[in-house]
Amino acid sequence: MIITEVRATTIRIPLSSPIVLGDLHFDGREYLVVEVFTDEGVTGLGFGMTRDAPLGPIVARNVAPHVLGANPLDTEAIWEKLYYRNLLIGQRGLFMRCLSELDIALWDIKAQVAGLPLWRLVGGFRDRVPASVAGGYPRQGATLDSLGAEIAGYAAEGYPWIKIAGGSLEGDTERLRVASSAVGTSLLAYDAHWSWRTVAAVAPTVRTWDRFNLAFIEDPFTFDSRQLAVQLRERTGIPMALGEDMAGRYAFRDLIAEAPPDYLRVDATIAGGISEALKICALAAAHSIPVLPHVFPEIHVHLAAALPTVMAVEVTDPRQEIDVYWKVLANPVVPAGGHVQAPTAPGLGMELDRSALDRFTTGVESVRR
Repeated sequence: MIITEVRATTIRIPLSSPIVLGDLHFDGREYLVVEVFTDEGVTGLGFGMTRDAPLGPIVARNVAPHVLGANPLDTEAIWEKLYYRNLLIGQRGLFMRCLSELDIALWDIKAQVAGLPLWRLVGGFRDRVPASVAGGYPRQGATLDSLGAEIAGYAAEGYPWIKIAGGSLEGDTERLRVASSAVGTSLLAYDAHWSWRTVAAVAPTVRTWDRFNLAFIEDPFTFDSRQLAVQLRERTGIPMALGEDMAGRYAFRDLIAEAPPDYLRVDATIAGGISEALKICALAAAHSIPVLPHVFPEIHVHLAAALPTVMAVEVTDPRQEIDVYWKVLANPVVPAGGHVQAPTAPGLGMELDRSALDRFTTGVESVRR
């Protein structure tokens, strides 16, 4: 079996109302879809967010030419070749997203050839996993009443963890009060989306949040300022979840050594694909740090079903239009009772809705042998 074509499709799905994450503003979600075709008719699928960066041309120029003719089952050999041939651009950022999506597609092929769902191929720990729901975004028209109703709805649906997105620090104490009143027996978490800059500016307010029994605060500071999260934890006593935007095992090694999080956030679509995510989860397991992946439950359900150190998958409510990739899937993940069932089909078990994909496509890069 050899790789005969790599196709990178960029899609943009508009949102009915913008998402504001600290200094970031999105009126649509853009994704990269990577398909790997083989001479035996087996096709692999990988996908992830572009964050509005031009990933398609990077796949066409820096990825695809180096894998055509290779055996897609040789995931480690392909990963090493791509990483070191692109070393000067590959340790963080855009290239790692491209490598990630290709690697996910290769693992999709590998599991299909094995006749197993991916989670059974790489581990096989459980076939039903808890789900953490991310919501509570401070969008136009949102009120404290609507926030309370949204959180109460998630609690009624049985989600063990419920996370709300941060807005302005001065208003978030009241938002957390409402959320904590509505969360019931579920655990409440808060996502700061890298929007804080100094411990001194936020600690006086965040220290008062101990009454809300937060499971964790996620990514309060940028990756380059991760030591500040340790200082904030020392001053507030609130656990920290870190790592969502990081790429590569070495970055996670340094994070664990220098600013060990209470929960490790990992995104296989950013960190280096399934190949690298498995190594990162092993690092976390060696330090007894639970892992909570970042969205894309269609991919991360395989990590959570395969490995005991991965505590849950993260989902969003389709009605809230936070992550909208499901709109191009024929069979998206649908939680039930606060849990997600692991796929039974070989590979990722995901099928594209071709008509939806075509409708949202803004560009295609294809490299053939």
